[in-house]
Amino acid sequence: MNCELSTANYPRERGFTLLEVTIATSLLVVVALGSAQLFVLAIRHTVVARQQLMMALAAGRKADELCGAAAAGPVAVSPPDALEHPVDGFADVNIEGGVICARRWLVSVPPGYAAGALGIVVRVIVAGAGDVQIVTVCEAARS
Repeated sequence: MNCELSTANYPRERGFTLLEVTIATSLLVVVALGSAQLFVLAIRHTVVARQQLMMALAAGRKADELCGAAAAGPVAVSPPDALEHPVDGFADVNIEGGVICARRWLVSVPPGYAAGALGIVVRVIVAGAGDVQIVTVCEAARS
């Protein structure tokens, strides 16, 4: 007696079972959701990096402007708290690349430097994005 099972009597059907399709779809959804979260995180970091770049550009431009003004003639020294709150003549609002930046600057005579040197600090603040600060020392015009 031959105990072999013959597959000739059972037609072989092609395709996937419902369970296999459900498991594959579930795995695909989990991977897609994880990737979507990475895209959202990448977009958020890109926006923050762009804001910080615009803030650094606004600060750099103001520092260059103040150094140029100091080289051309006398520049007023600011009050010591000019970076903490807006002071007339030492603060403005600038739009840099679509980002609204509040700029404050401090102009002072740095201790320990030769006569004619000016210390310039520019702080740029954007609501919700923090602040960026640039510090430089430049030569003032001699009287």
